Amino acid sequence: MKIESYKILISNLPVRQQCFTTKRTTWTKAESEIQWLKKFNDKLFNDNKTLTISRQDIFETNEPREVIIKTIYWGYTAGMRGNHFVNILKHIDIIENAILNLKQNAHPTTTDFNKLTATFKNVEGLGLSTYSKLLYFFNITFNDNPCLILDQRLIDVFANKCYSDLQQICNIRYDNAEKKYLEYLQLTRHLANKIETEGENIELFLFTFGNNLKATNMTEPKISNMWNGYCPESLLKGKTVRMRLNQNDFFESEETGLQICIIAGVQAVILNFRGKGKFRKTESYGNEVENGEILSPQNSDRPPFNNPTTAFGESEEIENYIATIQ
Repeated sequence: MKIESYKILISNLPVRQQCFTTKRTTWTKAESEIQWLKKFNDKLFNDNKTLTISRQDIFETNEPREVIIKTIYWGYTAGMRGNHFVNILKHIDIIENAILNLKQNAHPTTTDFNKLTATFKNVEGLGLSTYSKLLYFFNITFNDNPCLILDQRLIDVFANKCYSDLQQICNIRYDNAEKKYLEYLQLTRHLANKIETEGENIELFLFTFGNNLKATNMTEPKISNMWNGYCPESLLKGKTVRMRLNQNDFFESEETGLQICIIAGVQAVILNFRGKGKFRKTESYGNEVENGEILSPQNSDRPPFNNPTTAFGESEEIENYIATIQ
């Protein structure tokens, strides 16, 4: 499968609306160990038993410490393993300072990333899954590639080798993911540009659908290079539309305006300009008179519009030619 096969779905994912709900009780144990956390949670939960946080909520938060807490609540709704959360909060000043220093750098590079990860190694429990979320929500870039979330769920997708576009990082594992993180960012940005979307859309697509899609035997629409009297452009879209004789003695599609000049029994030349819907009063349709002419491109401005004689081969050639007709 290819990522670009899901271009429309990926581009329309409501990324910033993705939300998760966490319970206040999940974090009460940490409140007993971190003095300021209870007051912080009182304000955040506002006497509610649960809190629902979306990506957009985090992006709209201005206070760095609040961004960090919300990111953890969003990403670990049932709590973090062991004493990781408390340990992270005990070192929250280190995390804040490291990220804020990066934000002051207009173009962080690989060197800056290596310095950052060396700093984070001093904070037990702050692994790639967590700090990639923080880098994403703080809008950090490395080598001009926007940071994205990278956790075990995405790593599992890469390991399954479902998407040919991702073969470059198929050998990524959690124990080497930190070394390959920047490669992941670069590849995702390249794919995002290719399908005209954002990297975060691809990340959410992989998180949601990555290992839950199975390739089918469906193929792209193909047509024969022999004209059957119907509009080739419509056939490529899965439609059957008759072509009607117009006042210029060309067969014209009643739907697209595509025109074909017939050299009876020899060629059906697809003209490089569209008709204007001016048909003969006496109706005559191509499917009533066709003789298996070979579809050909217009390469001359004079009849028979195909000189020297050339013809289309594969369906893709026909499709690419039609795409150029205004």
